[in-house]
Amino acid sequence: MSIFTPPEADQEIAPPSGFELLWMNHRLGLLGGLGAIVVILLVVLGVITSNRATAIASEALLDQSTNDTGLNEVISKYPKSNAAADAMLLLAASLRDAGKLDESDAMYSRFTETYPQSPLAVSGLIGRASNARVAGKVDAALNAYQQASTGFPQSYGAPFALLAQARLLAQQGKVDEAKRLLQSLGTQYPYSVAAQAAGASGSQR
Repeated sequence: MSIFTPPEADQEIAPPSGFELLWMNHRLGLLGGLGAIVVILLVVLGVITSNRATAIASEALLDQSTNDTGLNEVISKYPKSNAAADAMLLLAASLRDAGKLDESDAMYSRFTETYPQSPLAVSGLIGRASNARVAGKVDAALNAYQQASTGFPQSYGAPFALLAQARLLAQQGKVDEAKRLLQSLGTQYPYSVAAQAAGASGSQR
């Protein structure tokens, strides 16, 4: 024995570390947990990849759609996708242009119900208001515009809805009500295109 080797009684055996104890006592559970995390990550990655592929395919199909049949195909094949939302609005407008106002209204309503949280959700009400205006139903148009401006105050369509209301009221001779709406428009949305249009219209009178 070397003179540098201490007697066995003098040797110290280091205790296992906390990590080693954890591994020895719980290795099966740790391995199972790690495996579960890997599976979850793979599932999430698969979902992201699938959603991306769906988005690309739906947008491609929308780009190829040249008529109502094509738009309906996008809606039915890729429900609740962004492309389907765009297809609904395009189809509703196409139906209005074709004089099919009831069908157009139904599509706008379906759009609003399907995409209540979409930044474009207000478009459903504005579309129905436009349909009512085309049909000569001024009261229905005013009601839809009011719902759009009060129900979606932070949307792009709210200032437009206020301006459209004011113009319809002015056409009915309700000048004071129209002025109040225009004042609200200027106060709430001073930098909007609708407010600028209202200012230009007012300056021309």
